[in-house]
Amino acid sequence: MVPEQVRRLRFRRSGFGRRGLAEEHVYAFLRRVVDELIARDAAEASLREENVRLKNALRDWQSQFTPRPGRDDDSAWTGDQQRR
Repeated sequence: MVPEQVRRLRFRRSGFGRRGLAEEHVYAFLRRVVDELIARDAAEASLREENVRLKNALRDWQSQFTPRPGRDDDSAWTGDQQRR
């Protein structure tokens, strides 16, 4: 669901003798919005978890190959190793 769909939505009026909108249409719309929000939140949570996992993997990889003071130069990658 996108904002434009919500903006364009029009509910039917309730039947003769009643004022307002048809409740069944309003509640159906609310259920649809809830379902879409649940799906969006689940997708966002999954993406956040993946983002954390990828950041940790990158940090681990960088820490393995970043020269540190007091470490022998042999521990860093050489040009030949990087090309493999």
